[in-house]
Amino acid sequence: MPADLVVRGGFVVDASSGGRGGYADIVVEGGTISALTGPGQGGASRRFIDATGLTVLPGAIDAHVHFDEPGRADWEGWATGSLSAAAGGVTTVIDMPIDSDPPTVDPESVRAKVAAARAASLVDFALWGGLVPGNVDALGPLLASGVVGLKAFLCDSGWAEFPASGTEVLDQGMQAAARAGRPVAVHCEEPTLFGPGPGDRPVSSEVAAVARAGSAAAAHGARLHVVHCSSAEAVAEAGRWPNTTVETCPHYLMLTDEDVRRIGPDAVCSPPLRDRPAVERLWLALASGRIDTIASDHSPCPPEGKAGPTPFAGVSGVQTTLSLLLGSQKLSLAECNRLRTAAARLFGLPGKGTLAAGYDADLVLVDLNARWTVSAHTLHSRHGQSPFLGQSLPGVVRATLVRGRVVYEHDRPAADPAGRFLRPGLP
Repeated sequence: MPADLVVRGGFVVDASSGGRGGYADIVVEGGTISALTGPGQGGASRRFIDATGLTVLPGAIDAHVHFDEPGRADWEGWATGSLSAAAGGVTTVIDMPIDSDPPTVDPESVRAKVAAARAASLVDFALWGGLVPGNVDALGPLLASGVVGLKAFLCDSGWAEFPASGTEVLDQGMQAAARAGRPVAVHCEEPTLFGPGPGDRPVSSEVAAVARAGSAAAAHGARLHVVHCSSAEAVAEAGRWPNTTVETCPHYLMLTDEDVRRIGPDAVCSPPLRDRPAVERLWLALASGRIDTIASDHSPCPPEGKAGPTPFAGVSGVQTTLSLLLGSQKLSLAECNRLRTAAARLFGLPGKGTLAAGYDADLVLVDLNARWTVSAHTLHSRHGQSPFLGQSLPGVVRATLVRGRVVYEHDRPAADPAGRFLRPGLP
């Protein structure tokens, strides 16, 4: 019997390949990779995709996006957010609970977000559930609803309906997550150490908050995931605690506090960008293997949110992460793959992140020899924001497949929404 699909002749690079890679045909049956064979040996198929001259990468899992829907689709939304993801070689996203309305803090709001995503998302998706003072008595049902874990803030989140977690709430969240075998992702900034200015959030505040979260997790046998680490010092503090993983973002590796003055509000984020020596130390922490994954923390807002003396602290980046990492010339392609797919292992998403038989056919066909310019016209995010506007970056995504289905091709969506809700530990 002919296969459903054969992707012919691409140069296949996976994290498990050690960076060597090789030319191959990828055979797909029922949305799953059934075999990788030599080039031209894929056999008969109902459909072929010619990947000659292209590099085939595993679809990335971005574990930190804010797609804002339901309730705030004017900020981003699943249609534009997922198209941006697919254009950046991301085939699975894990959406944060804080920006949607209502926030994702109970089973009912999980169901609402799943419905919104299923109706509009081109890519597969999982969800974080919120840990806030008002839902500590219902964390069991929230965790049972299919979220990958809990997300807490140790400082003001910016949303009144998503208040910070004090010591007691953090402890209760750690206990519930430990019972369910799920992690707690924590925004680690200690507000008592903030300075008087709106962006005066020193590295010491990040380190102190990591220590606080690490202590709480250790006390209750929970797993801690420190999101968007901006400093090597915070990474080092995370390394002192058991069962703790670390995420950073491209903007902390590529930009400095001087860029905020040069670029303006599009580079305002939380934690803030650090100085050049701090960025260099963060790269060293990444090279040492102490950072587990890179996520975008894609967090756009309407243009008016970036105006005024205190612009919204968020960077749009789900589409640019791959090209930025390639352009850094500090990571091999295999290392990029490892950092961009590690979330499948960290958060229990089987079938994702690897190009091998038995895994979902989440494939990204990239022209590594081509470049593109970041602009409001080439970005698919609703508002075309980026601190990297005007930059020419390597790596043009020619096509993105989710479970063998082409969802993005030639700078446009190529399919109707069919994103699947992924529950941790379940295919």
